[in-house]
Amino acid sequence: MLRLINTSHLRSAWRFTTCLIVTAIAFTTVSNAQELDKASPQRIQELRSEFDAAILELKEAIKAIKKTGTEFYENKSTVAHEYRSKWKAEAEVAQDAYKRVREVSFALFFETANPGTQVNEIVSMMNQDLIAEGQLEKCYRTTKKLLKLYPENKDLYNLMGRVSILNNDFDFAQQYYQANKQTAEQLGVPEGALYGNSMDKLVTGYERELAFRASDAAGEPLPRAIIKTNRGEIVIELFENQAPETVGNFVSLVQTGIYDGMIFHHVLKNLIADAGLMTLSRPQPVGYTIYDEHQKPNARHHFRGSVAMVAKNNEPNSAGAEFRIMLVPGPNLDGNSTVFGRVISDMSILDNIQETFQMSEEEDKEEFIKDAKPDVIESITVTNLRDHEYEPNRVKNK
Repeated sequence: MLRLINTSHLRSAWRFTTCLIVTAIAFTTVSNAQELDKASPQRIQELRSEFDAAILELKEAIKAIKKTGTEFYENKSTVAHEYRSKWKAEAEVAQDAYKRVREVSFALFFETANPGTQVNEIVSMMNQDLIAEGQLEKCYRTTKKLLKLYPENKDLYNLMGRVSILNNDFDFAQQYYQANKQTAEQLGVPEGALYGNSMDKLVTGYERELAFRASDAAGEPLPRAIIKTNRGEIVIELFENQAPETVGNFVSLVQTGIYDGMIFHHVLKNLIADAGLMTLSRPQPVGYTIYDEHQKPNARHHFRGSVAMVAKNNEPNSAGAEFRIMLVPGPNLDGNSTVFGRVISDMSILDNIQETFQMSEEEDKEEFIKDAKPDVIESITVTNLRDHEYEPNRVKNK
């Protein structure tokens, strides 16, 4: 029996292409006079032409796949391998067309004030998959704009409830929780847990965090770390005012070049991304630990984009070189690990980072993904250093 090619892109392509067949080709604009197009008129015209061509190509590819399937069943052919090869080639064409539709649809959506009903519908369908793919920032931006265009859409409102709390938008999250407490607590992991256990703590904690950021902006410039990865550059602002010893340790390690070639070895999608422990071939411990600073009254808390040291087995004063970037807020970690920085660009790189662990649904524990290819830190450089030496305050042996 001829089997479908097992790919998520093809399933998604089939799903929304079926919808497209009954959707009018003409664009219908949505009133949104407060926004202006980001792209030039020429660029917008180019995007619309690319969109039309990609849609047509995808429709033709889906027709070809359906025709091949029909021919196979009608002929009851004994040469199934010929149909299988043909089906596979047509599926690859459909996947490529789907990717182009996806790319140009989101480009039109974000670069134009009024993308049109067809683009909005396609983006809305694709948006459903972004959380599962770990693209939290893109899903948040997409949902926020869609909800502005269609404020009465309950599905968009509920989706915004999910992604707002994951993206540090606690104003919307609090409003959503007050109106939909039971729904919010059942959204899933981790957003349901955040709503159910930590809403008040998150709101007050983030107000405190914003006050810190305002103070940082008004004071002496903070050091920054530029992490060059195989996916692009991530820039981290280092909290020397609140965690000077931890920053001193991190900067001193950067200056030795120890992080160059290390991998993001422990990545759980929509949760955390850990690095600073091992290269592709072996562990690389530093041989010492430093004192915690999370017990200080002015210690920073864990939000999406926060950078913290990783304690060994949650033991006190056990962190060394391993650090963690939070992909979602983590109030449960406050008071357990020292936050010493935050990502100021580019979180989208981290949203697309290679997942190396996943949660087992049966046993509710982490499982290593055997065929994962971890992303690599090519180098880290530091800027804006203050006029003093940066050294680790190592834990003294008893």
